[in-house]
Amino acid sequence: MSKISVIGAGRLGSTIAFSVAKERIVDELVLIDIIENLVKGEELDLGQACLCPVIGSTDYSDVSGSDLIIIVAGIARKPDMTREQLLGTNVKIMKSVIEQVKHYAPDSKLLIVSNPMDSMTYVALKESGFDRRHVFGMGGVVDSNRFRFFLSREFHTHIDKIQATVVGQHGEIMVPLASSVKIEGIAPDEEGIKRAIERTKDAGREVIALKGATFYAPAHATSVMARIFMNDEKTMIPSSVYLEEENVCIGMPIILGRNGVEEVKEMIMTAEEEKIFKEAARTLREHLSKVGY
Repeated sequence: MSKISVIGAGRLGSTIAFSVAKERIVDELVLIDIIENLVKGEELDLGQACLCPVIGSTDYSDVSGSDLIIIVAGIARKPDMTREQLLGTNVKIMKSVIEQVKHYAPDSKLLIVSNPMDSMTYVALKESGFDRRHVFGMGGVVDSNRFRFFLSREFHTHIDKIQATVVGQHGEIMVPLASSVKIEGIAPDEEGIKRAIERTKDAGREVIALKGATFYAPAHATSVMARIFMNDEKTMIPSSVYLEEENVCIGMPIILGRNGVEEVKEMIMTAEEEKIFKEAARTLREHLSKVGY
């Protein structure tokens, strides 16, 4: 029996759970949260969508047997906060979550959504002791979708005709790869790509300033990754994974399949893109060092 658990049933976690249910990739979907009324309400509401059996619980034993555990737990980012300002509090929450996951679902794979996502992926990897292939973070998929969205507006074409990839940090030092941009039937100009890159870098903060939080874009990105994993599609996507040379988790192109990170692909970057990527890795390492990692 296939099973996915989502830990954290707040607005983003519940939206992720609904997005996963709509993919029809599991026989059972579990939501875990510390607020009983909330998680029981989500169980009923999601269950009544009649997409798959749903369990809402405060008891971590219900994650036992999960193929994939999606971790969303943590305090949310406020409009005036960077993802890194969340780090101190969310490290404690992640350590608590991973302790339970190790006990009840030691054979699961972990998909990390909690912010700051790259750092939280690293903490989950180190605290769990899981194989590095079995712990990966969401950010690159949502950032790449945002890049494609702004390119579609810049060049007045349908998003389905656009390929574009973002690597590096899921945050202010992301690396939207100009060299990755391909638009069917169009030769995009450099200035248009640069404008799309700048909008992409600020996309999350912009939405948070307008409506308080982002839900649909990260939820959809997470459900796409869950589908690729559960169906063993072995698709190339950007994802936060452990990079031994830098001793951080950071966005890289990977092949994702049923065993997790099947392969980490080499990137073709310009000298400027590589410089930004290295800066992102150094910044992540500094932030992790400040909280004991």
